[in-house]
Amino acid sequence: MRWLVGGEVLDVDAGTFRRVDVGIDPDTGRIAEVGQARPAAGDDLIDVSGRWVLPGLIDCHVHLTLTTDAGDPRADALRTDAAVALDTAAAAERTLRAGITTVRDVGGWNYVEMAVRDAIRRGIAAGPRMFLAGRLLSITTSTVEYYPGMYEVADGADAVRAAARRQLAQGADLIKVMATGAMLSSETEDSRAIQFTLDELRAAVEIAHDNFRHVAAHCHALRGIHQAVEAGVDSIEHGTFADHEALGKMAAAGTVLVPTVCAGELLFRDEHAVATMPDHLLQRMRAFHDLHVETLRRAHELGVTLAMGTDAGTPGNHHGSNAWECVFMRDLVGLTPIDSIRTATTNAARLLRQPDLGHLGVGAHADVIAVDEHPFDDISALTRVSAVVKAGAVVRS
Repeated sequence: MRWLVGGEVLDVDAGTFRRVDVGIDPDTGRIAEVGQARPAAGDDLIDVSGRWVLPGLIDCHVHLTLTTDAGDPRADALRTDAAVALDTAAAAERTLRAGITTVRDVGGWNYVEMAVRDAIRRGIAAGPRMFLAGRLLSITTSTVEYYPGMYEVADGADAVRAAARRQLAQGADLIKVMATGAMLSSETEDSRAIQFTLDELRAAVEIAHDNFRHVAAHCHALRGIHQAVEAGVDSIEHGTFADHEALGKMAAAGTVLVPTVCAGELLFRDEHAVATMPDHLLQRMRAFHDLHVETLRRAHELGVTLAMGTDAGTPGNHHGSNAWECVFMRDLVGLTPIDSIRTATTNAARLLRQPDLGHLGVGAHADVIAVDEHPFDDISALTRVSAVVKAGAVVRS
C-alpha cells in the first residue's frame, strides 16, 4: 500500500478540505482507503503534511501535437510525423508534471498522438491519461494548410459519417467537429460563420453516439452554436458569440461549455508570440477576447455547466500552464475557487464519462496533486504543484 499522510484532502462535492490520509493500491492504481492511515510493514508513506491535496486536474481541450512558441500556426505545418511525435511526448510530460493528470485532445496530427498514448500506457513515456479525437472533422477550407495533419475534410452528411468512422477505427475516444469558422485560421475563414450544416452535425453525432462516444463541437458563431445544440453535441468549445437564448438552450440540454480562456489570456502575456503572430490573427484575438469572457460570465450565471479546457498548443498557450484556466475562471469569469476547481475535476470527468476520475473517493483512480497554499485563499496555487501522483505512481514529489 502507498499512503499519502498528513495532508488536508479535498472533498470536491462537499467543497471542503478535511484532515485524512489516502491509501492507494499500487497494483490497481486506485484509492483503497480514505481515513486514518494504518500502514503495514513495507508500505510506502509519502508525507504531505502542511499541504492541500486535490484530485488531479483534467483539461478537456488541448492540442498536444502543437508547439506554442511561434505566433504563426503555420510554423508547425512542415514538421515530419517523427518530429511531431517527439514534440507530443515532451508536451505530454510537461502537462503531467504540472498536475494535469488527464487531457482530452481535440485535434491531433496524423494519429501520432495515439502512438504517444500507447507509449504512456505501456510505461515507456510519461504523460497524462489521454482521450483523443484523432483528426478533427471539417468542411473544405484553406485552413487545412495551417494544420495539414489535424484536419479530416468531409463535405456532406455521408462523408461526415465516413470520416467519423475513420477516426473511431484509428482509436478515437470522441469525435471533434468544426461547426463554425476558427479564430486561428486562414485570412479567408470567418469565425462568425457556420461551417458544418445541421444535417452534417447530426451525422457526426449519430455515429459517435451509436458507438458510445461523445462529440465536441468547435463553435464561435451564434448560428453554429444553435445548430450544434440542436444536433445533440455533448460540448461546445469556446462559445464566443453565444447569446442569452443559445446559452439557455445549452443549460436546458445539459450541453457542456469548454471555455478556453487561456488561448487569449496567455497569448497576450507572451511577447514573442504576439510579435510573431500574423496581423489578421492578432486583430481577431484582440477584437473578440473581451466578448468571449463576457459570454462565459453569462453562461455561468445561466447555469451552463463549464468544464475546464485551455486550448493548450495555441501560440503562447504553453503545455504545462494549463492550471491558469482555473485562475482565469475565478478572476475573469467570476467563479468561486471551489466551482473553478470543479470545472477541472467533477465537471470534466462527467463530460468524459469517467466516473472514477475527478474525485478522491474509494475506488477512484489515484490521480492526486498537492499544493503548498490553500487554493481557496489563492487559487493560483494550482499553478505551483508540489506533488503529482498518477494511477498511484509518484510523478513529482
